[in-house]
Amino acid sequence: MSAERGFWVVAASITVIVLGANTPLPLLTVYQTQFGFSTAMLTVIYGLYTAGVILAVFALGPASDLVGRKRVLVPALVVMASGLLVGLLASNVWMLMMSRILQGLAVGAGTTTAVAALGELHPDPRDHGRIALTATIATVLGLAGGPLIAGSLAQYAPAPTTTPYLFALALVLANGLAVLAVPETVATRRAFRVQPLTLAVPASASRLFLLATFVEMTAYAVAGTFAGLGSSFAHDLLHIENHFLAGLVVALLFGSSALSQLLLRSAGLKAAMTLGLITIAAGLMLFAGVVLTRSPLLLFLSACVLGAGHGAAYLGSQELTDRIAPPERRAQVFSAFQLGLYLGATGPALIVGFVASRTGLPIAALAFVVAITVLTLVALAWVRSEPDRELGLS
Repeated sequence: MSAERGFWVVAASITVIVLGANTPLPLLTVYQTQFGFSTAMLTVIYGLYTAGVILAVFALGPASDLVGRKRVLVPALVVMASGLLVGLLASNVWMLMMSRILQGLAVGAGTTTAVAALGELHPDPRDHGRIALTATIATVLGLAGGPLIAGSLAQYAPAPTTTPYLFALALVLANGLAVLAVPETVATRRAFRVQPLTLAVPASASRLFLLATFVEMTAYAVAGTFAGLGSSFAHDLLHIENHFLAGLVVALLFGSSALSQLLLRSAGLKAAMTLGLITIAAGLMLFAGVVLTRSPLLLFLSACVLGAGHGAAYLGSQELTDRIAPPERRAQVFSAFQLGLYLGATGPALIVGFVASRTGLPIAALAFVVAITVLTLVALAWVRSEPDRELGLS
């Protein structure tokens, strides 16, 4: 296989791995009814995926740099297939939890390796913009496609908790066979030793790193909560029984996020963060309207607005991190940044789930709106207070 074809096969790996991990999201309320667990347990099942991602990223460290890209990517696809198979056969909560952990491990090991391989397989490795754009689009196709396809199959195909897994499993296995033919890009391979990544940020960049991480965590508090509880918002707040519509809520959020990142990629980091945070605040007000009016149309609109805000804010925070990371410590800085992302995506969703189990979902959802709105306004004030020269804009 040529390097050019290998580039697209590896890009497809990102999509199918992320799609596999997001396939269960619109099915969580189905399992909740079948197994009789609480909203708090639902968010725990969702959050275990993040635990798997973090474990893979920080325990494996630079594994593919040592043993080769394919020797990590192929096993990651096998682990994803195993996670989907466990989900397919799940007959209790414990199997669902194991399934999510395996899916997280596959995402943590597979996507980081695939992104590294993309830069090495591209005809022009210096074309960072095209490589980054390909990785972004591939990721978003998985983020949006997983819930949308799974929700569609669960609603309109036989066996709602079987067919979506079979579809995702077929994609993963087909991609795994294709990856076997991709050229290896690591010329000198060595034996792998566990070398956990060290989280360290230079003191000179610590303030701006905290700003970038705060903005990122605020944005992902919204995205993660909708990813984990989007189907519950549709089912429990609005009594929407249609699995396709439940998956559409999550798909709209991530699709809007991708679109805003594409449209604002030349806007400048301060402008992107500012616009993103303002849009998140507006989207939270719309979501409060959903809780109060129980309007399905408003739910879909709020998902689009929140997604657009998430994309812009994350784009700006990622660019700021890229600017301040010293070349010799980029892996450490971006690993710390990724840790903030996953904590932001999981922590608020878990809190909302536990509060909902005690007070009901409407009160928990309104408390979420208030808390994240406060964080958004604090982040916005911080961004606007930073002189342009500190952000590298003058």
